[in-house]
Amino acid sequence: MTATEHDTGFAPETSSTLDDAYERLESTGFELPNGFVNHAPMACEALAALGLLEEVDAWSRRYAMTTGARVNPVDDDSFEWEEALGDYRRLPEWIAYFSKRIDERGWQEVVSSSVPRLLPSLSTALFHGAIRAGHAVRAIAATDTAPRRSELSRSLAFWAARYRPGQEIGPTVEITDARRQITMAAAAGARHYLASPNILHLHGVTGAMAVELFVGHIGDDAVGLGLAQIAAEHAALYRGTTPVGRVEEGAGVESSVFEIAAASGDPHQVKLVEACRRGFDTTGDPSFVAAAKTVVGAR
Repeated sequence: MTATEHDTGFAPETSSTLDDAYERLESTGFELPNGFVNHAPMACEALAALGLLEEVDAWSRRYAMTTGARVNPVDDDSFEWEEALGDYRRLPEWIAYFSKRIDERGWQEVVSSSVPRLLPSLSTALFHGAIRAGHAVRAIAATDTAPRRSELSRSLAFWAARYRPGQEIGPTVEITDARRQITMAAAAGARHYLASPNILHLHGVTGAMAVELFVGHIGDDAVGLGLAQIAAEHAALYRGTTPVGRVEEGAGVESSVFEIAAASGDPHQVKLVEACRRGFDTTGDPSFVAAAKTVVGAR
């Protein structure tokens, strides 16, 4: 097992299929004409992580024809992080900012320094800034290529441009097993989702599991901040919902569930199934199996 396999819980996707999809999707916008987020880059990376490479090309081609206009980077030497944070009008400058720094300093340094600054905005755009960045980090950790650098710069740019402080956090917790601690928080979200399976509750699971993708790339202090932010956002998101109790399901998220999600054309199914597969592999918590089956209608 390689270090990447151990750190991410999946066989690294290093083929050109995902790179081709990223290049194709650069022509698309970040948000759809109806205001929804463009899920294509996230869904394609999740499909690749599930081993469904044959689906990645078709998904990227379909989304390339239906999403908004491309956003090109605009270099500005006077760009300042603090004054531009949360200013979506400056998205082109944010793309250029992250692209330049990734080229100059390497993606690892940019992720380790930038993600902690963005974590207070974990729930912004229904967690999609963090989710897209998490998928991009996993992709580039598998293999460092130009399309993956571009996707990372664009995902961080979107998160920063849409930055809005989230719920006020409580005390941070001691980090003893970062991946497991975050995944158990996601499992708690999955039990709330099972009690009331809707699109908002779904994102509490995928949002938490996005933070799990940063483990190994940010320090323990930042992980503690991420856990505290997950707890605060979940408390608000699931207010009034009683989670299900004991869940008894199978021994894992089966490949048939992957295939149903891929065939649905629904990126939320793909992303939740992938997150649940990863969550179960880390903890063995059957709530993840039940949530994956629920989202595809197999339960």
